[in-house]
Amino acid sequence: MLLWLVVLVLSPLFLAGCSSGAGLSVSGKATLDDKPLDGATLEFAPIDSKERIGNERVVTDSQGNFTITPDKKKFGLRPGKFGVRVSKWVDKKTGKPPDNPDDIEQLRLSGLGVNSVPFKYSDPETNPVITVDLKAGKNTDVKIELKSK
Repeated sequence: MLLWLVVLVLSPLFLAGCSSGAGLSVSGKATLDDKPLDGATLEFAPIDSKERIGNERVVTDSQGNFTITPDKKKFGLRPGKFGVRVSKWVDKKTGKPPDNPDDIEQLRLSGLGVNSVPFKYSDPETNPVITVDLKAGKNTDVKIELKSK
């Protein structure tokens, strides 16, 4: 009886340990008209909203590079097909993104910002223009290529 009680108590912990931090890693580069797209927000979401393969948001660096790594505190991405929505919110007056990526949402909601990439790449009402098929493990050299026309 005591053995069953121990198994019953420890099973959820073991299963949580197996699933937490699971996921895949993604790295690549975002470009607009073949130039690095710095300070852009990339949102990876399943093409089929019924699939439970995770979603993720990442901001590109000054060279347009981005990296998503598994995080033990989050569900993480699972293998599957993802739509990638891209936006780059900049200050209306300066044309520059905020210094702190955490301020992007505040800039957007305040009406003081404008999305500097073509709307079709971030439109939530249409199918994503950019799709990627992510595999288990490391997904390197993922290209997110945008065109202004």
